[in-house]
Amino acid sequence: MKKTMPLLVLLVIICLTCVHCVSRTGQEGELRIGGSAPSFELSDLRGQTVSLSQFKGKIVILDFWATWCGPCRLSMPLLEKLQKENPNDLKLLAINLEEPLDLVRDYVARQNINTTVLLDSEGKVGRIYGSESIPMQVLIDKKGIIRDVKVGFSPRMGEQLKKQLDQLRAD
Repeated sequence: MKKTMPLLVLLVIICLTCVHCVSRTGQEGELRIGGSAPSFELSDLRGQTVSLSQFKGKIVILDFWATWCGPCRLSMPLLEKLQKENPNDLKLLAINLEEPLDLVRDYVARQNINTTVLLDSEGKVGRIYGSESIPMQVLIDKKGIIRDVKVGFSPRMGEQLKKQLDQLRAD
């Protein structure tokens, strides 16, 4: 038993860092790299309407997530760090899928999340973007074109996104 314990711990770590949570939204759309990002409007935690079109001219990362998703909890700090390091040309929109406002607001306060959190209460935007698993990040360039879609969490996610941001800035 003592010999298998380190292997079991390693297996759990791998599962937590490389897998993703199944979302309740179900797949509707299929995103095409190089295609236009579908437009949307959602409310933020203060009830203000936020639209994707507001951020044209900036690189945007859409992060589809939920409070119950373990890998989402790991990815959010990496994404927030990227936004903090790139305040002039990057906008992170954390799109919560199908959870009540009070639950999300409490979670955001407890976790000290400082990014724009949007509520996709009915999962409509999640379905349009095909977010059947979370966390899912959609990287959109300054012209509104989808450049990448990532599902799940990886410890290297932050550095991979940073390289992509640098490349998009150069384009």
